Amino acid sequence: MKCNEIENLQLDYVLEELTPELKIQVNEHLAICEKCSNEVKQTEALIKGFKDSERFNPASNVYGRISRQISVPEPKRVRFLGMPRSVVFAFAAFVLGIVITRSTDTIIMNIRAPSRTEVRQETPRKTPFSDTVEFYSVPAKNLARL
Repeated sequence: MKCNEIENLQLDYVLEELTPELKIQVNEHLAICEKCSNEVKQTEALIKGFKDSERFNPASNVYGRISRQISVPEPKRVRFLGMPRSVVFAFAAFVLGIVITRSTDTIIMNIRAPSRTEVRQETPRKTPFSDTVEFYSVPAKNLARL
């Protein structure tokens, strides 16, 4: 490993957050490089000092700087015709449902044979039975076609 790679990994090394393979490589480099070894010792002392202190009170503007650095900007919302994407999708699903329903009805109506209506005319009886109801019919030319 090179010194610049150790600089990037030294905080993770001190906090013991490296994978075992990386830890072995860092240890091998620290054994032969005195400069990197001294930097790691200084970082360990600094971390130990923070851990040993009762409370660390950073300046008031530190939290704002940190939040600005780690905040992720909100993704831009996609709009179509000035409406949110979800409203457009809901409307499209509604229209698609109507189209599918209407086309299904049309297909079914074309498949089914048309019903036949039978019209019979009987002469009215002179003495109706007590359990029957007589219907009077109109001439066929006045009937509406169904």
